[in-house]
Amino acid sequence: MAVFSDYARYYNLLYRDKDYCSETAFVLEVLKKHGCNPQNLLDLGCGTGRHALEMAKRGVQVTGVDISETMLDMGRQMLEGLNAADFSAPLPVLLHGDARSVRVNQKYDAVVSLFHVMSYQNTGEDILAVMRTAKEHLHSGGLYLFDFWYGPAVLSDPPSVRIKRFEDDYVQITRITEPQIQHNKNIVDVNFEVIIEDKKAHMLKKLQETHTMRYLFLPEIIHLAAEAGLLFVADYTWLNFNPVSEKSWYGLIVLRKK
Repeated sequence: MAVFSDYARYYNLLYRDKDYCSETAFVLEVLKKHGCNPQNLLDLGCGTGRHALEMAKRGVQVTGVDISETMLDMGRQMLEGLNAADFSAPLPVLLHGDARSVRVNQKYDAVVSLFHVMSYQNTGEDILAVMRTAKEHLHSGGLYLFDFWYGPAVLSDPPSVRIKRFEDDYVQITRITEPQIQHNKNIVDVNFEVIIEDKKAHMLKKLQETHTMRYLFLPEIIHLAAEAGLLFVADYTWLNFNPVSEKSWYGLIVLRKK
């Protein structure tokens, strides 16, 4: 997977307004609602480990796995600056691996894939492989949660060109997002152009990356889950307990290991 190469270096700045605290609280609330108060958890597609860190603050021991070495390095640097004694669980362990194939030889109470990890899986085979990874690492009765782009909402409210600006003490970033829908593949090619101005050196750098995102529909999710040996439990709109609808792009799925 070629995404998150140069782009990853600016990831935390680009998403500094993302509310990892509230998102983690919601995920744990969903788990609790379905009878799971995890002592340990596997985060497939952990990125820089921000959700994993919030889990640790709440007493959950987390193993995070990601395919981007750059993002893992950023996460490890963040963790190195923390005092483990300030947490009620050990600090997260971040490992390199592909969510489709990684095996860490441990069982967990829950597995999660957050911030559209599943929509980065562009084929049914990829989605099935990630689900099988989750099942392999769950205790019997354990839960797998993942968020995703919900197809009816994407088609009802198609993506459009967006421009967003960010800055810190060192850089000013302009990100231009130009999406293109491949209707016959249920895919959105999200084309990023990122212009970085180094404030001190007065230099400009331009990055271009395409993130290919798959939008999903409930029948295919339920079918693939069954093939992976996971039971469909519930669907929610991201950050609330309403069912998914054409009014919200982002949904959350709850699956249980048989």
